[in-house]
Amino acid sequence: MKKVTIRDVAKAAGVAPSTVSRALSATERVSSETTRRIFEIAERLGYQMPGDETAAPSPALRRLLGIVVPDLTDSYCAAVTHAVEHECFGHGFSLVVAESRGSVSWERMALDGVLRNCDGALLFSPRMQNAQIREYADRLPLVVMGRQVRGVGCAVVDLTTGIGQAASLFAVRGYGRVTYLAGPGFAKDAAYRLKALESACDEHELAVRHLWPGEPTFEGGRAFVGKYLEDPTGAVIAYNDVMALGFMAGMRERGHEAPRDYAIIGFNDDVSARAATPALTSVRMPADALGSSAARLLMRRLEGTGDDESLRDAYVTVPSSLVLRGSVGTADHNERQ
Repeated sequence: MKKVTIRDVAKAAGVAPSTVSRALSATERVSSETTRRIFEIAERLGYQMPGDETAAPSPALRRLLGIVVPDLTDSYCAAVTHAVEHECFGHGFSLVVAESRGSVSWERMALDGVLRNCDGALLFSPRMQNAQIREYADRLPLVVMGRQVRGVGCAVVDLTTGIGQAASLFAVRGYGRVTYLAGPGFAKDAAYRLKALESACDEHELAVRHLWPGEPTFEGGRAFVGKYLEDPTGAVIAYNDVMALGFMAGMRERGHEAPRDYAIIGFNDDVSARAATPALTSVRMPADALGSSAARLLMRRLEGTGDDESLRDAYVTVPSSLVLRGSVGTADHNERQ
C-alpha cells in the first residue's frame, strides 16, 4: 500500500502542504478549525508522523510522562494537570502536556506522540471508546483518570458520597423535583454522574428531570435557562461549576435569583464557586488527590515497585464530598418544589 504523505493530506484538506506541516507539528499558529480538520483527515487517510515506523522503545526509562486532557482552559483540568506535574517532579519525572479539545482524532494523535517519546501516559476524561483505550494500553503503560475502563489502570472520583449528600440536602430542605443540567452527550463521565444522581434521588424520593446534552461551559449553562423555565423545578444540579454559574447568570437576567427562587449545586468545587454571589454549593471532586494518585499508580508500574499485572488494571478511587454554601435555601423560599 502506498505510504500516505503530507501532500496527500493537504490535497484532501484543500490546503497547502506547508499548512499541514505547521498544523501537525504545532510549531506555528494555524486556526483551530483548520487544525482539527487536518488531524481528522490525517487519521482517516492513515498518515503516520515521522518516526512512527522507525522508533523503537528505549530499554531504559526516559523519566518522561505524557498527559492528554480535553481542555487546558478548564480550571479543573488545569488543577488535575498541576497535581500530576507536582507528583512527577517529586519522583524525578518530567511531564509533557497535550490538549485534545474534546476530539477523538486529536486524542489519538496526542497519544501517538506520547507513545513515541514517553515512558507512559495519563489520559484524563477521554472521549475515545474503551476498546481503543485498551489498544493503547497494550502498547504503553497507561492510566485513565475520571473514567473506568476494564483492563486498564484507572483513577476516578467516587461520586456516591458527594451526590448522596446533595440529594439528601435537597430532600431535607423540602424539594421534591430536581433538574440535572447534563454535560456533553459523548462524555462518559456525564452519563456516570446522571446514573449516580438518579440512584441517589430515587433513594430520597426525588423526581429527576434532565436536560441533555449541553456544553460544559458558562454559555452552555446559560443556554439551558429557556428550556428549564418551560417546566421549572425547585432544585437544579449542573454538570460542573462553570455551567452552574452560567445558568445562574442567565436566570438573573430573567429576574430569578438563587436561593430565593431556586436551589442549585455544581460539581468540582472550583475557585469560581467560592467567588460567586451567592457562593455556589458544590460536590467537591479533589483534583489534587485524583492527579496525584493517578501519577503514583503509573510511576509505580514504570519503576517496578509493584506487581505489573495487578498494577496494569488497578482501580484507585478518591472520595467526593458536598461543600455547602449559599446557593441552596429551603423549598418554602420559592414556588417551584
